[in-house]
Amino acid sequence: MGVTVGALEQTATSGSTMTVFEEATSRMTHVRDAEAAVERATRALAADEAGAAARLADARERYDAVGGATAEKRASSVLKGLGFSEAVMRARCDTLSGGWQMRVALARTLLSPAGDSREAGVKGGLLLLDEPSNHLDGDARAWLVNWIKSYAGTVVLVSHDEELLACVDRIVEVRGGKLGNFKGDYARFLKEREARRAQALSSLEKEGQKAAKLNQFITKFGAKATKASAAKSKAKALDKVQEKIEDLTELAGEGDLGEGPGDAKKVVLRLPNPPQGAREILIAKDLAVGYAAVGSTLVTDVNVTVTKGDRLLVIGPNGAGKSTFLKTIGGELPEMSGTVERGEGCVVGYFSQDLAQQLPAEVDALTHVLDVARKVDKSITMERARGVLGALGITGSAAVDRTIGSLSGGEKARVALAAFVLKPVNVLLLDEASNHLDGTAIEALCDGLRGWEGAVIAITHNPAFAAALNPTIVAKVENGAFSARMRVAGDELGVGDYAARAPPTERPPFPTAADAADAADDERARKSRRAMEKEAANAPKTIDKIERALAVLDAQIAALDADLVAAGADVARALDLQRQKDEKLAKQALYYDEWERLESIVARVAAFDAEL
Repeated sequence: MGVTVGALEQTATSGSTMTVFEEATSRMTHVRDAEAAVERATRALAADEAGAAARLADARERYDAVGGATAEKRASSVLKGLGFSEAVMRARCDTLSGGWQMRVALARTLLSPAGDSREAGVKGGLLLLDEPSNHLDGDARAWLVNWIKSYAGTVVLVSHDEELLACVDRIVEVRGGKLGNFKGDYARFLKEREARRAQALSSLEKEGQKAAKLNQFITKFGAKATKASAAKSKAKALDKVQEKIEDLTELAGEGDLGEGPGDAKKVVLRLPNPPQGAREILIAKDLAVGYAAVGSTLVTDVNVTVTKGDRLLVIGPNGAGKSTFLKTIGGELPEMSGTVERGEGCVVGYFSQDLAQQLPAEVDALTHVLDVARKVDKSITMERARGVLGALGITGSAAVDRTIGSLSGGEKARVALAAFVLKPVNVLLLDEASNHLDGTAIEALCDGLRGWEGAVIAITHNPAFAAALNPTIVAKVENGAFSARMRVAGDELGVGDYAARAPPTERPPFPTAADAADAADDERARKSRRAMEKEAANAPKTIDKIERALAVLDAQIAALDADLVAAGADVARALDLQRQKDEKLAKQALYYDEWERLESIVARVAAFDAEL
């Protein structure tokens, strides 16, 4: 039997109108084929065909071998492991963000014949996973690590995620257009590479001395006829030494895992100076965030002041409302209640992974970055734009010779980030900006932010990025509540399940008035629980209304799809219909978000009751 291969595509599932569960199970052909064989054999037996009983026995044996009876259970387990709730499993893929669509694509790969080989009996399954942990939070990443460890086949990973790399037993490094093959885990690989680097530095010094002596001989005797032969011989020897020096220089420059010939060279990412503005640049007072269109409030009692130079890290589980908070203070969404006060001169820049999906497909990365940057600052040079792209890992042909449409999903995200950081703002809102960045690019981004005088508010599940950001404030969003605290030396960041620690901040510790606020916090918690219990009691009626509204929307979207086909070459009509469809899809996504939130509240209230 040949090797069964499964590959994770970077194109996500943006065009799919299937539900999340349907798309995730769409490649479980080994199960569907076995089911079909059982059905055919059953019909043959009913028709008294010769040999039907034997065929049915074989078909049932195959069905059992591929785990047909538990296929749906396995699919649900994979989707839950990757963070999908029951409600979202029923949502259409094209209503999800790009990051969640990539999770669907990952689930689909893990459930394919190659990924499901532990249950399906497919020997020698091979999975090709390109940056599978991008878009995953700490819980989903930990689940994926355990899944890979228990997988019976072979996995080939492309990754910069050290947590994921810790479970491999062989590493192939691409550097300078060459492949290096190492047996052992990631920790051993790093030790071996550091040992090679130290040896290269020592050899480099010796070869440099040898080259200097050869140069001295050639310079001194090259013009003399009696020494011409010797000088020529020395010149050949010098060429060989120079080649060796080039190889040693590359080895001596090894550092973090990178993606190209130039990654040994540290590239500096310089952000534009922030516009002048008030010291207190953003103030949230009694803020509630959510989606007004469906009356869905996700987080309440948000009170935080962001000042010039602050680094605010926002942590919390998926679906808690972190991105909604970021969109609200950035002006992308209206406040449900309370206020967001923007200080004089406040200029906000909001980065999300969805920006990568809005890039023009026909132009190259450098042209796009220049076009975007020069709309705001005419003085941006080609060298500056190329430098930013290079710092984020977009170099050579990826920057100028290939169109954006031909780039991978990770490369597109980097292009979007490069265009974003060239805009002069004084408040940066970063929603998972480190996804698709390797260690070198994360370091370059954080180095650029470190000397930048504006304020940064960031959401991340990447412990390396969180630590390098060196936050001055850590805000936690969970169970509808928002709490912010100043960081003190030794504080854990709390990113996912990691206990990553950043260097101590130079900011003074938060005043001990926090102790005096405990009673108020308790009262707010009691109020929050009472409100949650009330909402849980009304949830069934609300969900019933949502289901009816979704049925209407599904019919409207189907009608618009038919109208789009009928529009033919009528561009104006087609554009208007597409606009209407986009509005319906956006509304549909909000309804699904609300459905998921209500189910989460009901589950939390049930958990509270069980503890009493």
